[in-house]
Amino acid sequence: MSRVQIKYSGNVQGVGFRWKVSQIAKSYKLTGYVQNLSDGKVELLLEGEESEVQEMSKDVANQLRDYWTSFEREDKPGKAHHANFSIKEY
Repeated sequence: MSRVQIKYSGNVQGVGFRWKVSQIAKSYKLTGYVQNLSDGKVELLLEGEESEVQEMSKDVANQLRDYWTSFEREDKPGKAHHANFSIKEY
C-alpha cells in the first residue's frame, strides 16, 4: 500500500485541473482526492498499490504539464483513509 501527496504549483486553479485529474483517476484502482489550496496550489492524494500510484502520478504530470511549473511530492505513512477518489472543496 502506498500513500502519496503531491502539491502542484503554477496555473493550476480555474483551468479544469481538478476535473482532468478526476478523469485520469477513473482509469486506476486508487482512492484519495484532489483539491484547490488557499495558496493557489492543487493538492493530490493518491492511495493504493505502489505501481498504480506511480503510473497515475506520471499520467497527471504528463497530461497536465502545460499547467504546473513545479510540484512537491511526499510519501505519507499509514493505510488508506478514503473509500473512493473525489474532488474536494476547500
